[in-house]
Amino acid sequence: MNRALFVSTYRRNLKLFVVFLAITIFYFLATMGMFTGGESDLFAAMPEAMRNAFGMQEGMESLTGFMATGFYGATFIMFLMIYCVVVANGLMSHLVDRGSMAYLLATPVSRRRIAVTQAGVLIVNLFLISLLTSVAGLALAPVLVNDAKLDTSAFLQINLLGFLLFFVISGYAFLFSCLLNDSKHTLAASGLLSVFFFIAQLVANMSGEMEWLRGLTVLSVFEPIQVATSSYDVLPAALGLGAAGLVLYGAAVWIFSKRDLPL
Repeated sequence: MNRALFVSTYRRNLKLFVVFLAITIFYFLATMGMFTGGESDLFAAMPEAMRNAFGMQEGMESLTGFMATGFYGATFIMFLMIYCVVVANGLMSHLVDRGSMAYLLATPVSRRRIAVTQAGVLIVNLFLISLLTSVAGLALAPVLVNDAKLDTSAFLQINLLGFLLFFVISGYAFLFSCLLNDSKHTLAASGLLSVFFFIAQLVANMSGEMEWLRGLTVLSVFEPIQVATSSYDVLPAALGLGAAGLVLYGAAVWIFSKRDLPL
């Protein structure tokens, strides 16, 4: 990793990071503030099919279960999917597209180090979003919720799995960014794949006949409500997501170091 490049790229992406961090924590705290010791009127009024789509079948009477469904089940996923796709595109293919990558490659820094450094910016920011969301939840739950009983272990496990999930999603977004030259094609490829994963998960949850769709989406590994109710083995899921993310990022770095670029 090249320190000067990391600092430069991090500063260039800092504003977007702060915006997504602020939005994520705002919605997290807003959802937590809706907890009243049971299912909120808003969620209880939802049609059954919609409740099933977002995994709102059980466990919502606890604060941890309520957050697992009300925030981590959809909002968290949508926000960070968008963040991964946008930032990954800007780190590699956008630079190739507009010609800025030629200046980077003219420096003594190798292609591999450039790719590893750019990937590092995205990974660090995803980790910080997960970490700061965890800190906000642990620190502010007693303030926002009377007699808050947040299951610290389950809550931290949900955030760990969330980070690893987006380690994988950012991995394939970064892979497309290293593989394709046109930033519009990169956005389309990673964006459409992410939308497919999200819709496949919703449809699988809504209909038992479509349960097979869960095998086609990486989101099926992220089960926050089951973690909240202590009915999910986190370790195999965490190891699988971690390994998949490493493979995707490793492939992206290798492809970028070997391919011809239109510079």
